[in-house]
Amino acid sequence: MKAEKTEELFAKGNVWMAIAKMGIPAVATMLVVLLYNMADQFFVAQTGDSLQIAAISLSSPLYSLAMAAGTLVGGGGMAAVSNALGGKNTKLVKALSSAALILVLAAGVVFTGAVLIFPDQILGMLGVDESTWQYTKDYITILALGMVFILFSNAFANIIRAEGAAKESMIGNGIGTLANIILDPIFILAFGMGVKGAAIATVIGNMLASVYYVVYIYRSRSELSLNPKYAFEVPVAFWRVAVLGVPNAVSTLLNSLTGTISNHILMGYGASAVVAMSVGGKASMIVSMVVMGICMGVQPIIAYNYGAGNVARTKEVLTKITVVSVVAGALLTVVCWWQRPAIAGLFLSDPALLDQSVQIMSISLITTAFLGFYYVGLNFQQAAGNAGRAVVLSVLRQGILYVPAIYLMNWSFGLEGVYWVSVICDTVSIILAVGLLLYQMRPGTLPESSRCTS
Repeated sequence: MKAEKTEELFAKGNVWMAIAKMGIPAVATMLVVLLYNMADQFFVAQTGDSLQIAAISLSSPLYSLAMAAGTLVGGGGMAAVSNALGGKNTKLVKALSSAALILVLAAGVVFTGAVLIFPDQILGMLGVDESTWQYTKDYITILALGMVFILFSNAFANIIRAEGAAKESMIGNGIGTLANIILDPIFILAFGMGVKGAAIATVIGNMLASVYYVVYIYRSRSELSLNPKYAFEVPVAFWRVAVLGVPNAVSTLLNSLTGTISNHILMGYGASAVVAMSVGGKASMIVSMVVMGICMGVQPIIAYNYGAGNVARTKEVLTKITVVSVVAGALLTVVCWWQRPAIAGLFLSDPALLDQSVQIMSISLITTAFLGFYYVGLNFQQAAGNAGRAVVLSVLRQGILYVPAIYLMNWSFGLEGVYWVSVICDTVSIILAVGLLLYQMRPGTLPESSRCTS
């Protein structure tokens, strides 16, 4: 029954309706994630302590490192399951989802152990100084203790969307975010726990979301499974999940690396520079996550039709999702540009920091209107199983270009040069993504046979 509904939505129904049904909940989910990510910093900002705000910013590369595992499993699992559903391979669907569970548990245990055993070494790598040391240590330690739940909720929010459960994915994220937003002011402000309270609220929110996803899988007519036996019956399932998740994971991993490098450079100008850069990136983050949500929401449709060898529908979905994502990105860019002082004012009250953050927003929004081209290209490569090409797109934007660019711009132009690095990297990556997609969309280049085999 579930498979029949998925086929009707993905392969036979109106494309605009399919995009709306999958894209809108995915965007809502990304907005929920955005609120989730901003909630801690917003409520900590109400303490008036810039050092605690800086501690959360300094912790973000480590959190991104952990999320690389969640993204690998979630993104890879979603693409692999969608392909398997397109090929009508129910046994493989169960194997892939149970393999995802095992990978999440393993990654969570490794991360927790590393933070608890080597906290001081990790803090040193993050560029933390004496003024923010204890705050940052408290924050990452509590997050580490709940990392299994954080990874599970993030991974399976994506995986269940592979069978069309976009609404359920949104509900799970909503439960976690609502809990976090309710608990943040209680723990941070009422109990005076500061960053400790922020971390506790984050863990509890992810625990509740995880429980919801488990209940969904067992109580609905889902084709997914959390029984490890299915994974070990088809050992290749681990490989399929991992290899298709590599592009997003590499991107997230490089976000961690570039965040660490950026924080090291910014700390040379003081903790205030870290805070200004973090807040200054909020506007572009809003646009980026909405556009990313649109493209990720439609990725299962692309993967399903590509896996089924339906070339005409694959091209139709790609064309229409490009229009939607670029128009949405352009409109949001205009709104965020107009509201720059208001966005920065949510997190800052110091006039100097506020002006600095608004300046950073002005620069970072230059390329956001065109990010739809990049994310469509990236998600197509994943949906088609072209992990290598997707990795190239991710690595180019976050690593190959960013690392040398930030050192060069800092050396040449100082702090203001650092502000322009993301614009340079985005411009080159967008051009490459568009060129690669157009090349692959030439007549006769898409295979008309299923890419999903048992």
